[in-house]
Amino acid sequence: MDWRQCWYPSGETMTILRYISIFLLLICGASVKAQVAPPSAAWIQTKVIWKKPPPELELKERYAEAAVLYFSPDHKLVVLYATVIQGATSEVISGGDGQVVYLGTWGLNVNSLHVEYRMVSRTVAKEGETLPGPVLNEDIRLAGGTLLFMKHRFKRDEKLENELKAILQRESARQGDLGRDSDKQ
Repeated sequence: MDWRQCWYPSGETMTILRYISIFLLLICGASVKAQVAPPSAAWIQTKVIWKKPPPELELKERYAEAAVLYFSPDHKLVVLYATVIQGATSEVISGGDGQVVYLGTWGLNVNSLHVEYRMVSRTVAKEGETLPGPVLNEDIRLAGGTLLFMKHRFKRDEKLENELKAILQRESARQGDLGRDSDKQ
């Protein structure tokens, strides 16, 4: 063996090293893509039908019935079906229209979010329905900056965050009170 072969890898060795490097890059890239980043704050359903109030009211806003999700940092979840009112610089949940509220928890899986939730309140009760409802289990997928949940796509919506935090606190406290009331009976 010539001494130069010790210092410079042969073409065959370089080819093998290139293949190993490419293989490792592909594996590392795939594992990074497969991991789901924790969601944060509020997400609103896309593809809703926005309507305008009657022209005689002269309101510069629009509204839509939509599903809204809220993921708290402590892994609590709100799923809210309500009317969202969107102004020029603001967005609010309508207090004068019906709402259906689900509370639950969320956790990270390798390539999705797993949520467990149940209906805890409804503005207009259905006959024979008992609340809280049964526990539901779903997986939420992340796709290009949006969430896929219950056959709907959701986008991040910072404007509704504080309102959904308040709904989470109010409904959680109410559920706690209901639990204490049933313990007394």
